[in-house]
Amino acid sequence: MSLKKSLLILSVFFTILSPVFSDEDSGESDDLDSLFETSEDSEEAVVTEEVKAGTDYNVQLGTIKLPIEVSGSMSTSAGGAFIRESNSNDLTVYFDFKNYIYFTTRPDKYLALKGVLKSSMPDDGDSSGESHLLSVYELYFDYLMFNHIYITAGKKKSVWGNVRLFSDYYEDSDNDDAEDDDSSDNVTDAQYTNILYDSRDYISGIVKIPFWNHTITGVVMYNDETSNSSPGTKDMSLALSAEFIVFGTSINFFGRRFPLNYSSDSENAHLPIIGLELKRTIFGFDFYGQSMARISDGYKFYDFFKSGAEKRDVFKRVISTVGTYRLWNESTPYVGFNFEFQNIYRPNPSENEEYFTNRFAFEFGLAKLGPDRNIKIAAQWNHNINDWTGFVKGGVIISRIMPHCDWRNGVKYEYGENATSFNKYKLTVGSYFNISLDY
Repeated sequence: MSLKKSLLILSVFFTILSPVFSDEDSGESDDLDSLFETSEDSEEAVVTEEVKAGTDYNVQLGTIKLPIEVSGSMSTSAGGAFIRESNSNDLTVYFDFKNYIYFTTRPDKYLALKGVLKSSMPDDGDSSGESHLLSVYELYFDYLMFNHIYITAGKKKSVWGNVRLFSDYYEDSDNDDAEDDDSSDNVTDAQYTNILYDSRDYISGIVKIPFWNHTITGVVMYNDETSNSSPGTKDMSLALSAEFIVFGTSINFFGRRFPLNYSSDSENAHLPIIGLELKRTIFGFDFYGQSMARISDGYKFYDFFKSGAEKRDVFKRVISTVGTYRLWNESTPYVGFNFEFQNIYRPNPSENEEYFTNRFAFEFGLAKLGPDRNIKIAAQWNHNINDWTGFVKGGVIISRIMPHCDWRNGVKYEYGENATSFNKYKLTVGSYFNISLDY
């Protein structure tokens, strides 16, 4: 068993606790920075609120002093796991260290430079060719133009969409053996729900133009590893989003065109994506739905509308996801759940494919348990209805058993003969200690 896969075995248990209680642990930002994530129209530039906790420095360039806020987050874990797979037993150990250093400099309300430096041991494969001991994870600037237009440019991770359980970010998933193409049906493949899943691999330029409570967003992404000395739009990835708020319902039209590939390997180039997403909150429940399609031929796309939506061979694949989410945190213990159903439709399936693939994911969690309100419990079930494969996993986190230290325990049961990483079933039981510090 590879070291990287051994390190991922244990951490996979506890990722299920984060989505359910995401509203509990992360306070919403009220400063100007948050507007570059969700922009709203305003007559005047929004005034920044009180500076958050962190360490402030001043860097002097000539006669200009630039304030820099520096903060960080460190996490290290150590433990072990027992694995039973194909009538054989195995033991593995786990060690992981990650440290993020965040910095922001804002000379005024119009311009901000932001960056994230990352260190990881051992290498988690997320350094994009850089040293995993210290790499530039993000580096970009925000600029407010005419008090209405929000511009962001640089190396930045972007996420579009409201889907939670079928939206694991691809670089954090254990998909070493999965090809990043249009044939993969990995249950955690973010290509199905977040069309900007690989944005951090590019240099991005983002423009957001809000009007009333609607927002138009355009994204241009370019990977400088191309051999073209004079890149054009064909070498860039383009994305567009138009979100409208109608009677309390968010309606978002979006699409993405990948870089055009004119090489001999062009048949493996990414196909364009178009999609629609809806979201509405009713009595505290978030209801959302998303449908997105891969277009196999632009000329056939015109024929699709001309034929009254009868010629569906224009689409290579149509992925539709619906879900609901709710968190009760008015009193302890906190209770939360999330359910999603996903359908994948292939108008022209290959010999080993079906027209439809149906699967669902359900997640349930409790927090603030115990006399000290320091226990979290969560469970998740992912199931493929077509071939009866999937997994069930659960975890328990006991916080503050020692200063800055949590104790995390989990179990995961994978089943189904057609699953790629095991024969008929696989059972993993693990436990580790996690030490973390925000500074």
